[in-house]
Amino acid sequence: MNSAPRTRRLRIALVLNRFWPEVGGAETNLYFQAVELARDYDVTVFTPRRLADSPAYEEHAGFRIQRLPDALNRTGRFPNLGPNTFMPSLFPRLLRGGFDLVQVFPSLNNNSLLAFAATRLLRIPFIFCSFDFIDYAQRIQQGGGRMDVNVIAGHVPSRREAYMLRRAEHVFAISQRELAFFRRYNPSASYSPVPVQVDEYLQPASSPRARYGIADDEFVFLCLGRVSEIKGQDLALEAFCRIQHEVPRSRLVIVGRNDYEAGYVAAMHARIAAAGLGARVVVTGMVDRPDVIGWLHHANAHVIPVRFMNSGAVVAESWAAGTVVIQSDAVDPNYVEDGVNGYVFPSESVDALAAKMMTAWRNRAQLDAMAARGKEFVLANLTYQRLVEIYAEQYRRLVPQRA
Repeated sequence: MNSAPRTRRLRIALVLNRFWPEVGGAETNLYFQAVELARDYDVTVFTPRRLADSPAYEEHAGFRIQRLPDALNRTGRFPNLGPNTFMPSLFPRLLRGGFDLVQVFPSLNNNSLLAFAATRLLRIPFIFCSFDFIDYAQRIQQGGGRMDVNVIAGHVPSRREAYMLRRAEHVFAISQRELAFFRRYNPSASYSPVPVQVDEYLQPASSPRARYGIADDEFVFLCLGRVSEIKGQDLALEAFCRIQHEVPRSRLVIVGRNDYEAGYVAAMHARIAAAGLGARVVVTGMVDRPDVIGWLHHANAHVIPVRFMNSGAVVAESWAAGTVVIQSDAVDPNYVEDGVNGYVFPSESVDALAAKMMTAWRNRAQLDAMAARGKEFVLANLTYQRLVEIYAEQYRRLVPQRA
C-alpha cells in the first residue's frame, strides 16, 4: 500500500523594516521568531539593506534573508538608519516567490502596502503583526510628558490603514489596548505575546556589581531601558530620593542608553546631585548584552516605572532571570499579581512607587519566591515556541491544505 505524498511545507514571507544583524528589542524579537518559524515552515525574510557589508542574500539558521535596496536612501549612505524605508523590488519578488502567506511587522508602512497589494493579486493571506500602531513616545513628548495610556482608543487611522486593517486575513496585537482598537476594524484579530528566549536567562550570569563598587549584600533597585520620559526613570529616582534614609545599604542602578533625550537626562543628573545621591545612584549608560543579563540576574528588584508600555517583555525577562518586578499599571498586558509575583503601582504616582519599593525592601526574604512564580508563568506562556503555536492556529485556518 502506497503512502500518501507528503505535503510541502508552508512557505511564509516575513516583511520587516529592520532585522538582524541590527540589535535592538524588535530586531532580537523578530530574529528569534524567524528561527523558531523555520523549524516547521519554509521562511524567507525581506528587509531593507541597512549595512554596507550585509549580503543581499544569505541563508541563516534555517531561513533565507533577502536585503533589498531602500529607495528612500537616495544618497546610498550606510549604515542606513532611516525609520521609513521603501523596497520597490519587494513587489515582484513576492509575486514570483510561490508564497502561501505574507506576514508583516511591525506597522502598516510603505513595504506593508506593497506586500498587501501582492497578496491581493496572489489571493493569499495577509497577516499584520503590530508592535506599536502609533508613535507613543512622540505623543508623550508632544503632551509635555503626559498622555492618556488608552490614546489608541481615540486614534483615527488613515484611509489606507483602515482599508488594510479591514481586509487583512488576520491581525495580531501585543497589547490588549491595541487589540480592542483593531477589533473595531477586523473581527479576526487576536493577542500575540512578546516572548522571551528563555535559554538566555536560565544560564548563570556574571555580576556587574563589582565594576560599579556595589557589594553583594547591598539591595539594588534596577531600572533597565532607554533613559527617556516614556520609560519614567525620573519617577524611580524621585521615589528613591524619598525613601533613601529608610533603606540602608541600597542603590538605584539606571541601565540603558542615555543619548535620546538630552534635557531629560540632564535634569535627572541635576536631581541626583541636588539630593546628594551621587554615591547611591548609578547611571551606567549603554551596556553590552552580557551586562544586561547580569543586571537582571543580580538586582534585587526591577523597577519598571513606565508612563506607557506595550507588551511587558521586560517583565518577562526579569522573571526569567529570577528577579521580582515593581511595575507601573501602564504596562499592557499586565501579568503582575500584586504581592504574588511582583508589585503594581498607579502610573506616575511617586508616593505609591516609593511605598512599593519600601514594601519590597522589607519583604526581601520573599522576593525570590515571588520571582519564581513569575518564571513559571513565563515558561508556560511567553516563549517563542508558544508564540509560533499561536501563529500556527491561524495558518491552519487560513491555509489548511499546507499548514
